[in-house]
Amino acid sequence: MTTPRDQGTDDRFDASIRAAHADALDHLSPRTRAQLQQRRRAALAGTPTRAPANPFRFVLPLAAAFAVGAVAIGVGLRSQPETTNATAPRVASVTPAPAATTTTDDTAYATLEENPDLYLWLASEDAATLAME
Repeated sequence: MTTPRDQGTDDRFDASIRAAHADALDHLSPRTRAQLQQRRRAALAGTPTRAPANPFRFVLPLAAAFAVGAVAIGVGLRSQPETTNATAPRVASVTPAPAATTTTDDTAYATLEENPDLYLWLASEDAATLAME
């Protein structure tokens, strides 16, 4: 609620703002005034103003198309199998440990180190396809 005392303060504030606005309008250049009048007329008439042409309007779609193309080429190259001279993959033979002995962690690691077939199997293509499944 406003009291008569607040009403006088509001009137003085409005008067000072209007005086500042009139002073600002007096200091505008004629070119700026003409531009403002043209824009006001266009806004009131409802005609849209034409934005300046953007020279970079095709950059984002072009970059997106390039990225999609690069990913497609990368996936295509990645999915092609490597050509090797090996005719057939090597099959590793694993010999089971004797059932009568108890295995500890040390003997299990020693068994892996003694069997080179394990490392040959790990290097084969079968191990890579099994790991991907």
